[in-house]
Amino acid sequence: MNLTRRGLLKASGTAAGVVLLGPLRESASTLVPGATPAPTGAWNHDPASPIGPRHWGDIGFRTCGQGMAQSPVDIRTDKVTRYRGAPLLLWYQKSELVVENTGHAVEVPVPAVVQDTLQIDREFYELVQYHFHAPSEHTLNGRRADIEAHFVHTDAQGAIAVVGVVYRCGDHPSAALDKILLSAPATAGQEAHAGEGSPAELFGNIHGVSVIPGGPVLLNSFYAYDGSLTTPGCAENVRWSMLAHGGHVSNAAVSRMHEVIARFPDYSGYPNNNRPTQPRNGRVISYRRGGETADGGRRGTAFETRRMVPDRGASLAGIR
Repeated sequence: MNLTRRGLLKASGTAAGVVLLGPLRESASTLVPGATPAPTGAWNHDPASPIGPRHWGDIGFRTCGQGMAQSPVDIRTDKVTRYRGAPLLLWYQKSELVVENTGHAVEVPVPAVVQDTLQIDREFYELVQYHFHAPSEHTLNGRRADIEAHFVHTDAQGAIAVVGVVYRCGDHPSAALDKILLSAPATAGQEAHAGEGSPAELFGNIHGVSVIPGGPVLLNSFYAYDGSLTTPGCAENVRWSMLAHGGHVSNAAVSRMHEVIARFPDYSGYPNNNRPTQPRNGRVISYRRGGETADGGRRGTAFETRRMVPDRGASLAGIR
């Protein structure tokens, strides 16, 4: 999981087509205010490769090999504690949909003029980009899904919060997800314009998710833990929220995703872009059961969804 290089996003135009982006993106840690730039160099996701995830710590990405709070992890449902906070709120809107092939993931950057916000209790994070891995990176009781989406947010201080969603091949695939994956350019460094869309559409028809007309998307059921970025430089102190339930994706979209990955530079035909699960090292994973209140009781009235920060522009200033 990476952050995006904001300067690559075009300011206008929604017509279908492919545009050459030029040099590939910078590492995530170079884009968080105050962070130390990560080393640069070739790497891939092939566990058998000398530049694969087993060796990231040896080829210049020290935190990937020495960090004690790395992601992804295997979520064991018999080893979680109760999450006592409120549902997560997603204030997402429709905007230009640009699908990028970064050479390590299929990614959709959020236009600079758009403020898509994640609200965790009284804290706010702005969506920078969302991207996809195949197969999933996180596992649930050892089980892996076909696709995992990461919605990457930052706050004004540079803290990172990621919402993760998994998708399995099924009879009711997400039209929004299929549109993105089937639009992905085959060549690294290119982008495809796919009209308009909202990232909120990727949360449709998922158990434990509620959509309020004219309001936010409520994420009622999820697992929360502290982890890291899942790609070099593997920076830690990332606030993870993995939905407890997932959606569906078509077989054609999954196949397209693997075809694109196999053509990434330095992947030599390897078709997956997931990092293996990492040790928990004593970290606590908490679980929020849908319908519970912040104090752990059952909800009897509608959850209040008003924004609690009067000036969102001021609170999120300085992210880009």
